[in-house]
Amino acid sequence: MQKLFKEDIPDNIPVKGNIILSFKNDETCSDLSRYLQRDGYGVYVCKTFEEFMEIEHVDVKCIVVDVTIGHSSTFHAIEIIKQTPVGMKIPILVVADVSSTANVVRALNAGASDYILQPYSNKEFLHRVIALVSGH
Repeated sequence: MQKLFKEDIPDNIPVKGNIILSFKNDETCSDLSRYLQRDGYGVYVCKTFEEFMEIEHVDVKCIVVDVTIGHSSTFHAIEIIKQTPVGMKIPILVVADVSSTANVVRALNAGASDYILQPYSNKEFLHRVIALVSGH
């Protein structure tokens, strides 16, 4: 799991908490991480299922996962994370580029807290993360 540091983020912004991002598209991941960091969040990037399992070693406030990430099923990964003592307390936002009731239901049944479809605005994305972190 890689912690992201950006030079363009002022040092005086307090860290509100750490967010894990896992996206197939590096550009999307980079854009969202900058946006989260500007709002005061620390960002970790996971590219594999194994990296997800390191969440017990990081104080994580929210996980954001692309539904297409990784070799194993994203839904299965969410189920496994939610079975861990640490993971069961962390909200998960699933990001998808395809709208289907079956996928939404499957993500929520696996343990996801919310589901957002691309395209979305950065503002909507940020406020969904804020709502999940604050317990709304």
